[in-house]
Amino acid sequence: MKRKISRRNFISKSVLGVGAMNLMHCAKEKTDFTTSNIINGGIPKRKLGRTGRMVSCIGFGGGSRYTSWVPQEGDAEKLIHYAIKLGITYFDAARAYGGGKTEKRYGRYLTPNYRNQIFLTSKTQKRTYDGVMEDIEISLKLLKTDYLDLYCMHGIDRMSDVETLSGSSGGYKAYVKLKDEGVVQNIGFSYHKWNEASQQSFERFDVDSVLCPLNASRNSGNEENMIPMALERDIGIIAIKTTGQNALIGNVTGADLIRYALSLPIALASVGIDGYTTLESCVEIARESVLSEVEAEKIHKKLAFDPKKTRLPYFQG
Repeated sequence: MKRKISRRNFISKSVLGVGAMNLMHCAKEKTDFTTSNIINGGIPKRKLGRTGRMVSCIGFGGGSRYTSWVPQEGDAEKLIHYAIKLGITYFDAARAYGGGKTEKRYGRYLTPNYRNQIFLTSKTQKRTYDGVMEDIEISLKLLKTDYLDLYCMHGIDRMSDVETLSGSSGGYKAYVKLKDEGVVQNIGFSYHKWNEASQQSFERFDVDSVLCPLNASRNSGNEENMIPMALERDIGIIAIKTTGQNALIGNVTGADLIRYALSLPIALASVGIDGYTTLESCVEIARESVLSEVEAEKIHKKLAFDPKKTRLPYFQG
């Protein structure tokens, strides 16, 4: 049975899920973040659930938009330095991103300079114990670090993924071992649709964080199903696909869509960064006041999402 929860209840519950520092913006419909949430003139930080870590509410997404960005010589490094200067602390990667391009860039420009200042993540699509152990070694080598702040089971959208991961030689055992040994500080999983696989993942895997689509289309089933469960368990929520990989931009702007996502009780929105303009725009949006319930509803209605007319490219199957 689905548990229905209003957005107002999202906000009231998010005091527990996101941390007391955000009490002001959670309790009021519209308010500015206090200066205590701003780091060096940067962007607000929020608590990532039971990880206990404060992270920038905009994450540096290292997926397809970042790996398809072909910078001029030196700009890939400059963008990393600029992101840090603006207050970004959450950096997202995965073995699958660009054949390792994200991890290689981070290993060259990010971790050698800022490892103690950031929250560094990676993911693997390997489902077996041996596969996960193989991939973590590659990731650590490319990232030039000896630990990850978060390591995730990537793209759990089918029950076959869940069955293999939770089996006798499954990869979940590797995640637990890596966490016990301190190689990864926290574990999580990512998925796209709320379905049997995502439901079972919450039942079978003890995770600290979850990454999934949360946007104004409200078409994933995650708002009414996942969010209440995650808040109850103090699991850190990371929103991805906030603009539907740009498929939702039209009736509403990209800025509207990111602001909508940030008005939910999430720790952060991980946004694909493909250059200076995207980075600067996202930081400016994060500095704005949180949307009221009425304002968020206006964006949802203005979007007028129709799944028959607009295909969301990240949905699988």
